[in-house]
Amino acid sequence: MFNTAIWKKTWGDQRVLVLSFIALWSAFPWIYIGLSAQIPMPAFQDVLLRAIPQDWQRLSGVPFSEVATHAGRVALAFVDPVVVLAATVWGITRGSDAVSGQLERGTMEMILAQPVKRVAVFATQALATTAGAALLCGVLYGAVHTAVAFGPWAGRVDPTRFIPAACNVFGLMVCVAGIAACVSAADSHRWRTIGILCGFYVFSILAKLVGRLSTPLEWVGYLSILNAYEPQRLVGEPAASWRLLGMYDGVLLGLGLLAYIVGAVLFSRRDLPAPL
Repeated sequence: MFNTAIWKKTWGDQRVLVLSFIALWSAFPWIYIGLSAQIPMPAFQDVLLRAIPQDWQRLSGVPFSEVATHAGRVALAFVDPVVVLAATVWGITRGSDAVSGQLERGTMEMILAQPVKRVAVFATQALATTAGAALLCGVLYGAVHTAVAFGPWAGRVDPTRFIPAACNVFGLMVCVAGIAACVSAADSHRWRTIGILCGFYVFSILAKLVGRLSTPLEWVGYLSILNAYEPQRLVGEPAASWRLLGMYDGVLLGLGLLAYIVGAVLFSRRDLPAPL
């Protein structure tokens, strides 16, 4: 089922994106922690605990008293747009290229002209995307680890506390990539696939916000995949953090795997448009 040629082609297609994200996520933790350290902890605690309304704690996902610590401030890096948007962009970009992207470029016809099954093509792309996500999350954690261990807050936080948070980023990347690949398997135009996924992402953000801010509509939050992305809650006591991670990534990885399976079935059974 595994095809070496398709594997090499897929890695070639995502090489530029991988290298770009490696550069971004290698530098970001150092920049984030360096800038954060310029605000003394007492001043940060004063603003967070006194100036910001307590009702806003529903948005943070954790009590402000936990955020107003060195570990809590580092954990906020994982919910920064540089991390969340990059993880989402990875999933949408690579997932949308699974079928509709290659159909739009005209390369899918050449691939399927070879003695290879459609499921093998789809599965190889899924494995390469997942492996790339794992590599990037390893880079992200490595940068956070070194920035915490040797940066301005050296010795104040145990860097290993952030492993579950990095794993939660991986879960989000796999989930978004799986859903994007599933939509891509049923479509023939990459721009439309990306548009659908962007709409889905905006819906997920709004659903999470509504669920957090409105008690009567709290159930709406469970319609969002982002409800299972809570890295700032995964830096506390290790046993509790790993238990929460199992629940969160169980949802994200489960949805991603299910979407990949559905996408593989759709792609193996659909009629492909004739090349132009």
